[in-house]
Amino acid sequence: MKVPHHRTSADISENMMTSMIDVVFLLLVFFVCAATGQVHEALLPQKLPEGGVKSTSVVEVEPGAPDKIWIELKTGDTGQTLMLMNETEYDSFEALRETLSALAAVAPENPVLLNIGPEVPAGDMIRVYDTCRAAGFQVINFNIPPERLINTDPVKR
Repeated sequence: MKVPHHRTSADISENMMTSMIDVVFLLLVFFVCAATGQVHEALLPQKLPEGGVKSTSVVEVEPGAPDKIWIELKTGDTGQTLMLMNETEYDSFEALRETLSALAAVAPENPVLLNIGPEVPAGDMIRVYDTCRAAGFQVINFNIPPERLINTDPVKR
């Protein structure tokens, strides 16, 4: 007597589960490979206040105080970045770097305050920040005028 040959339900579910495992494994391999090609973000080593950008008090500090180094970056008429340190204009990043290195050799504990204009490219801001760090200054802060602060108070939105 010949036994009929047909599939049972156990065979069908086993084949379906095998293909699902293959698909899940391929997705896992894809996401692992995609994640390894991402560019890692770098953080600036700077202590920022917790809880947002709103300050409870505004401290009036006079630019050009002898113990503070004020660096102002702003955009000129032709689009170039103008660099002023304690109200002295510098033509190039090299001249600014040499002056910052000389100042850091004398007093690296003096705070550097960076006043960045709204149209200044981020690359120029990072270059000046890195130059201050490389010179050896220990405290580098960003000066934000009160009118440019973002309101983070949820009640006043």
